[in-house]
Amino acid sequence: MREYDLIRRLAAGFPRSPRQRNRLFECDAEVLELGRELWAITLDEFSPEEDRFTAEAPVLLGANLAVATLSDLFAAGAEPAFFLQALSLPRDVAVGFADGLMQGVRSVLDEVGCCLCGGDLGSANTWRFSGVALGRIAAVCGPLTRRLPPGPQRLWVTGCLGDANLAVLAGVPTPRFELRIGAAMAIRRWAGACIDTSGGLADALWVLHSVNPAACIRVDGAAVPLAPGVATVARSRGLPPEAALLGGAGEYELLFAAPAELPPEAFGAFEAAAATPIGRVDIEGAAGLWWVTPDGRVLHLAEPPPCPRAAADLGTHVAEVAAVARRWFGS
Repeated sequence: MREYDLIRRLAAGFPRSPRQRNRLFECDAEVLELGRELWAITLDEFSPEEDRFTAEAPVLLGANLAVATLSDLFAAGAEPAFFLQALSLPRDVAVGFADGLMQGVRSVLDEVGCCLCGGDLGSANTWRFSGVALGRIAAVCGPLTRRLPPGPQRLWVTGCLGDANLAVLAGVPTPRFELRIGAAMAIRRWAGACIDTSGGLADALWVLHSVNPAACIRVDGAAVPLAPGVATVARSRGLPPEAALLGGAGEYELLFAAPAELPPEAFGAFEAAAATPIGRVDIEGAAGLWWVTPDGRVLHLAEPPPCPRAAADLGTHVAEVAAVARRWFGS
């Protein structure tokens, strides 16, 4: 069963809180009314088997785990305030591994001014990490969701994409995830919708389309910023470079929509925050998710990208990604 189908099935067995302000899949975090304020709350679990984060450098792993958890708050327009964690480690793990992991987590929390409030410690065959993050949503901005506002929008994405999938494909260490504090501040002020690329760009685009099925979402493939080396490695394996955007390993960048007509201050803030315009949402045009290739072909992406959790193993998922990439984009 695909991940989103399973989530729907599980969520159907529980009532929604009357204080919850987002619907299922509508926001990267859960938005709750607490007192007279809105707070975003997120919970993420990570493991080497599912997320493919490598652990050769514990400090980097800890930083990546914190960034990956906090990205949900950034996408919801919240400012991180509190953090909790649950860590499971093999009984024979070196003490230095845990020390390095926590050093990496703290480096990120310190940078955003977020406090660790507690957590839990357990044992497992390999490391496992669960992060809980809470952040206040400013009343003047309101929460950001994945629901597109009315009117023509431009799509933007922070950073470069595909390096996490490239690492899995090439068997090299997981890259460092960027902490997008500056981008988050600009997005809170000027964007109308946001989602992170925790499952890769194609997955983020498909979720955005699913939440907004009547919208015409067009992506300019030539404008999508690929990480260095992605195109070269993909082509060396007989794959189109877009294959690195279809896999389930994400970069935890921010994909957001902002009005097509922006004041120069907003445009400058997005560019200063390493954001790139990659497409648009039209008020006219055929509804759906569309991809314009560098040679001018317009592809209708009418099915979701391969789901890693639905695959029997990593090799199967990689084969499914390669098959879809060749069918959509050619070799």
